[in-house]
Amino acid sequence: MIATSKVKAVIGTGITGLSVARFLAAQGQAFILLDTRSNPPNLEKVQQEFPNVTVVCGELDVNTLLACDEIIVSPGIAIATPAIEQASAAGIPVVGDIELFVRYPKAPFVAITGSNAKSTVTTLVGEMAKAAGINVAVGGNLGTPALELLSDAVELYVMELSSFQLETVTKLNAKVATILNISADHLDRYENMRAYILAKL
Repeated sequence: MIATSKVKAVIGTGITGLSVARFLAAQGQAFILLDTRSNPPNLEKVQQEFPNVTVVCGELDVNTLLACDEIIVSPGIAIATPAIEQASAAGIPVVGDIELFVRYPKAPFVAITGSNAKSTVTTLVGEMAKAAGINVAVGGNLGTPALELLSDAVELYVMELSSFQLETVTKLNAKVATILNISADHLDRYENMRAYILAKL
């Protein structure tokens, strides 16, 4: 079953989820907001900013997800969550904010990941671009969420990307991508080291 309702499910009301909601609202796309916590920290802000958007808190309901045509998951939410897995198995695309981001930029972007030092290298590359006189936007997992950086004025994007962000990307389309290093990390989220490495790759 593939839903055709053209309503998107945004899971997570943190910094990334809010950036996705603002982006979709600006695009005129219908969406609902969900958070696995019964009382997420940004709930009041979300309700003020999106008074006409349905907000659902607590355990994810698979039927709610099946009524949407795309699920946009924040990095803090495991895609192995049963309701998300069931919706994905039913044919509903499960993506993250980076997958949305790569559909839109007119300028090239550099993608930087690794278990360690990615913030340092991302910042350094951004400073190098500035020194070269390039109108650069730096963010992603570091600082400003990717979707909030989108602008026709930007000449280069430099993005720090985590494994959680990368695992929901189908095609990165980066001009340059690098994996700085890989060491055991996030094994509470990944089944084993191989799964973590695959997310980075």
